[in-house]
Amino acid sequence: MRRDIQQVLERWGRWAASDEYCSLVDWPALSVIPGYKPASGKPVCSDEDGLVIDTCIAHMSMVRPVEDILILGQRFIGGHTTRFIAEAMDMPRFNITSSLRASEEFLSGCLVAMAVRLDMDPEISLPKMLADGQKHVLIF
Repeated sequence: MRRDIQQVLERWGRWAASDEYCSLVDWPALSVIPGYKPASGKPVCSDEDGLVIDTCIAHMSMVRPVEDILILGQRFIGGHTTRFIAEAMDMPRFNITSSLRASEEFLSGCLVAMAVRLDMDPEISLPKMLADGQKHVLIF
């Protein structure tokens, strides 16, 4: 299953921001804007999907630096841009994008290793190109 992990994390971020007690991960105060509410009308993940992604992030927090967790929280829960995060953390923007890429790859691999099928999979699956490159096929 090929998923658009950024869409998965955007939906998870809106889910985690919607209620301060949704997320199992203990986010430091720097990672979210106080009083931030997700944009209404945009899709969020189900509670089951949110808890699965939280579990993967909890696993990631055991092996990745705390800065990577903060960056992930600022980007997907706080809704900040990479430029804003780089300025706030006084880091080069390249380091922020590298950290996000590594976190996304870790979480994508964790979901594959757990053999989890998310409720949102039909909506966020990446199309697979056929050999001739003209048609898309969704893989479930």
